[in-house]
Amino acid sequence: MTNDTSFLPSNIELRDLAEEVGGILQSLFHAVRPMPGGVDLLPLVPSVGEGAGALPKLWHLILENATRLDSPLMSGHMDTAPHPYAVLTQTIVSALNQNMLFRELSPFASNIEESLIELFLDRLNLGSDWGGTWASGGSIANLTALFCAVGGYDGGVERTNVHMLLPESGHASLKKAAAILGIPKSQISLIKCNDAGAIDIDALDQSLSGKAGSAHCVVTSVLGTTIHGSVDDISGISSLCQKYGAWHHVDAIYGGALMFSKSHRKLLAGLSGANSVVVGPQKWMYVPRVSAAVLISGKDDFDRKLGVSMPYSISGETHRGFWGLQGSRPADAVVLWTLLQALGTDVIGQQIDASIALTQNFYKCLLDCKTVAPAHVPDLNLQVIRPGGKLDAIEIQKNLTREGGLWTSVSQWRDQMYLRTVLLSPKLNEKHVSDFAVSLEEAAS
Repeated sequence: MTNDTSFLPSNIELRDLAEEVGGILQSLFHAVRPMPGGVDLLPLVPSVGEGAGALPKLWHLILENATRLDSPLMSGHMDTAPHPYAVLTQTIVSALNQNMLFRELSPFASNIEESLIELFLDRLNLGSDWGGTWASGGSIANLTALFCAVGGYDGGVERTNVHMLLPESGHASLKKAAAILGIPKSQISLIKCNDAGAIDIDALDQSLSGKAGSAHCVVTSVLGTTIHGSVDDISGISSLCQKYGAWHHVDAIYGGALMFSKSHRKLLAGLSGANSVVVGPQKWMYVPRVSAAVLISGKDDFDRKLGVSMPYSISGETHRGFWGLQGSRPADAVVLWTLLQALGTDVIGQQIDASIALTQNFYKCLLDCKTVAPAHVPDLNLQVIRPGGKLDAIEIQKNLTREGGLWTSVSQWRDQMYLRTVLLSPKLNEKHVSDFAVSLEEAAS
């Protein structure tokens, strides 16, 4: 690499590009269509680039071919556009490129990460003896917690003695984690759930009673299932796990945001009886992906099972990279911390409560439809919809996509295909909800 200054833009170029980005962001947060009309062919990667002048064209190419999560009509997944404050903060965080591996590479960001872990522990009523670290997304967070459940870096439990009990509605990352951890399929039990995807307590009790004393059992419950958004009976499951000496892991990647809710905090009851909890700000706290927190009961266990010494930087300070599966990590916590500083936790909680209220109203609207029907009573802001006419879920989705309005995903639950909506966008209102019911009725006719 030479010291050729043409590698970097001039201050004037930076100023002009920043103005261009500002214009794009303004248009980005006023999207209507949820899906691109088509996807353009990619230009070839050149040997000699066009320089700064190419960037506006490329940025608009990206924008025009992207799924617009900022559109309230894009209501088919646990994904929405991050808050504008978070987007702007992410730009600065990316430019600073802080590395959470060592404190000297991220001094302020390390303090922020620690303060947010303390906030989460307090809001979730988990107690002062819990430890925590950050992870890049829900899949790595679940893997980290389950790694800790089987002993972590402390030597672990013999895999032949581990039995994992997962809900039949559990996220795919749970099965992936079990495979990565070397748990044979014969030692993984899928626990029966009710029709809305919440664990059947009696089925779990029966499964645990048959393994008590003969296996190291690890039970995963879910606070906000991926398809239905259902909330397991965390208290009841914690009691069962304590009765049989099983590790209780709670996947609260989605529903953990209820820590800021005033109306639905009761759904968090029993978390303090768990052994590990994971929370995902990237979902319902309106920050860019990917980020998650891994919380472990017992600081000594946390240090012993998830801590690895790093001889690369001896500074007398504790490095955030000491814990978890990752070494280098971006400073994701900074974005959430900044958003919470700007908005306050009450505003986030109000938005969460509003989205649940909208979903409850959407459920009522669907009860009046003839060609579609709600498949469950929603716990959170997800509503699964059962086709009731001649068209199946895939055909209905195609009709919706062609019309360019509401976009829902199609999910398979057991042997049936359903439409799935997630009313996550802060732009949604009562008119959207009633219009969605009409759009579904028409698309199914």
